[in-house]
Amino acid sequence: MKSYQQYCSVARSLDIVGDRWVLLIVRELLALGPSRYSDLKRGLPGIATNLLADRLRAMEAEGLIERSAAPPPVGATLFQLTAQGRELQGVLLALAQWGLGRMTTGPGPEDAVQPQWAALLGGLMLSDRLAPDSEFILGVECGGEAMRLILRPGGFETRRGTAPDADVTLTGPAQLVGAVLSGLLSPSQATRQGLRITGARKLLHDLVSAAPTGASD
Repeated sequence: MKSYQQYCSVARSLDIVGDRWVLLIVRELLALGPSRYSDLKRGLPGIATNLLADRLRAMEAEGLIERSAAPPPVGATLFQLTAQGRELQGVLLALAQWGLGRMTTGPGPEDAVQPQWAALLGGLMLSDRLAPDSEFILGVECGGEAMRLILRPGGFETRRGTAPDADVTLTGPAQLVGAVLSGLLSPSQATRQGLRITGARKLLHDLVSAAPTGASD
């Protein structure tokens, strides 16, 4: 990665994460946890195979990610964020919040839409709204794919697959799921536009309407 060669913490940060695709790789690893190369390629439509390999090598050298071996019978190499890499979660939250105003028109005809992006938005924006010692499990089903989002105070986990134990399940277009989880649409507004909400609907309404824990009045 090229350096700006500026003695400034912003520039030093951008030396590491400012190259194209780096923060989106962080996004995928936050959304999916330890991932195979093929998982990352699938979640980053448009990236060339050799460029993804180059970015992963550079991020590993900088201490943002590490490799591990998946247990048998998978036997594949997994990429995961290090503790230093996970510190970029706040950067992703700030970017997600800053970009919400550019999401109101919906996806363009050539825009990719994937369910883990909507689930990650919920994890980033809602985990600080839970009461202490509580847990909220959200199912997200979009375009034939499913995600399971577990929210806890100050943290979250996401995994591919259905969530039979979900408190609430959102089924429908990913843009409507993301709009509800970000507060752009209320659950009722999203339902009128085609989103299906099953489970404890009031819990979802209270969660997306709440101010973050510790926020001032």
